Amino acid sequence: MEKGLIISVFILTLINITDSLTNSVVTPSLVFYVTEVGGTMEQYGLISSIPFFSMMLMMSFYGVWVDSNGNKYKTPYAASFAFGGLGSILYFLAELLPSGAWAVYTILLGRFITGLGAAGRTLAYSYVATAIPRDQQRTILTILSLSRSIGMLLGPLMNLFVVKIDTSVSIFNYTIPLNPRNSAGLVLAAGELFLFILTSLLLQEPPPKKEKPLTEDAEPTKIGGKELFAAVTHFDLLFPSFIMFVLICNFTLYQVALPPVAADLFGWTPLEISYLMSIQAIVIFFGMIVAMYASVRGITDFTMIALGNSAFVFGGIATVLWWKRESATILQFIVSIVIVSFAYPLMGPANRSKFTRAVHSRPELEDSIGLLQSFFNQALSIGGFLSPNFVAKFVLKDTAAINSSDDGHELTPWAWYVSISALVVIAGLLYEEFILGKNELGLMKSEPAQESQAGETTPGETTRLLSGKRTSGKRRSSIVEINRTFNRKYEVDRRHSLETAGIPNPVDTAYERELQNQLTQDKQEWEKLLELDEEMEMTEE
Repeated sequence: MEKGLIISVFILTLINITDSLTNSVVTPSLVFYVTEVGGTMEQYGLISSIPFFSMMLMMSFYGVWVDSNGNKYKTPYAASFAFGGLGSILYFLAELLPSGAWAVYTILLGRFITGLGAAGRTLAYSYVATAIPRDQQRTILTILSLSRSIGMLLGPLMNLFVVKIDTSVSIFNYTIPLNPRNSAGLVLAAGELFLFILTSLLLQEPPPKKEKPLTEDAEPTKIGGKELFAAVTHFDLLFPSFIMFVLICNFTLYQVALPPVAADLFGWTPLEISYLMSIQAIVIFFGMIVAMYASVRGITDFTMIALGNSAFVFGGIATVLWWKRESATILQFIVSIVIVSFAYPLMGPANRSKFTRAVHSRPELEDSIGLLQSFFNQALSIGGFLSPNFVAKFVLKDTAAINSSDDGHELTPWAWYVSISALVVIAGLLYEEFILGKNELGLMKSEPAQESQAGETTPGETTRLLSGKRTSGKRRSSIVEINRTFNRKYEVDRRHSLETAGIPNPVDTAYERELQNQLTQDKQEWEKLLELDEEMEMTEE
């Protein structure tokens, strides 16, 4: 790898560490800040969810920007840092306003603008996809994932500094208080300024285009809205999106509920909460290593998804039984969070692999590969936006409700949704495996497919939707399928679909690696065929 690219990867790593480090200051203290300025728990949920909404709006904009400016990244990154800085300043200034609606909605606006900037962090996936050699991309993504975890591990050190801030500054005879809550905004703004300077000076712009499409004349398979709707509502395409929605909704409960519950149960401050978040980061990264090992060993997607949801089932039960003011221990609290944190890295790659396998098994959808991946990602974005509001409004109890309850339980019965939704996913896996006959585990007796006189198999729930024969041998990937897969936006969406708590998951399953290798081989074969075709045309002329 060139020296300039090595420096650029180092810059991307520092962006991740700085982002994760500064966010580890805001997340533990956000609920304290909101309630201090007169906000409610429902407003805390809305403020927690609003960055997901603004990211959902803005993420595609950065991609279009990069595509239209010749694959240049410094200016889009500068814009993302500017948004982040502005949002952080508003977050800081909220305490200067009268308590109540003015202060609360200033925090809300600040977090919304911060989300517009955070959407630009997905530029790292785009940069890796267009600037880094394909055989080195997985290594680079692993480094970026580790850097996020390192930032979360360093969070307590930053909080040790922030919790001691208790002063004020005077500007034009106006006194501005500085405390552990609002100073988090200044920490974020300083981080954005640091990253702006760093990228402006050291980030190397990649070449205008890393890979060109095979041909501009490739005719895509035509598929109308009716057929596409039938595809996305087909079980093997819709079910992985539902699994992703369940994953993010379940994981969000522990992000949103952790700070207020820990404060009420044990009197924890943001410092102690950041310690637990560091433990969570270690567990997530360890889970990624386990997922990598399982992929190498050929463990099925069914098994990994079932294990992850089993963790949600038991973690959810532990949460309901243990999170009680009268009897909860620190060990019980930590164990319940660790169990759930381990579920995410196990499920994510296997579920994406499951979706990818379903899409690529249907040649009639080859022109919609990118669109379908975006559809898959919407489950993550919608869940990330809706679940914090749901948790704050229906799951968390306020102090009066906790005091009036017999056992001092911190959560309402709605907290059972974690275990119940995970059981629904497991039931769906069993339905697909044994009722629809997917037989991924190989436990069912294999029967030869019945063939019609035309040589086609009898269609079932998991077969292709549109007509068309496939030979018994391996089908060479079409030009359209290759172009749609080796595409910057597709790769960004694919990688972003596994990002939770700001930590990217670099794991590719055995099937995904095999598919990439097959597509690469087919691409090379098509290139040779197209070159031969051009030579023959020139000879004829």
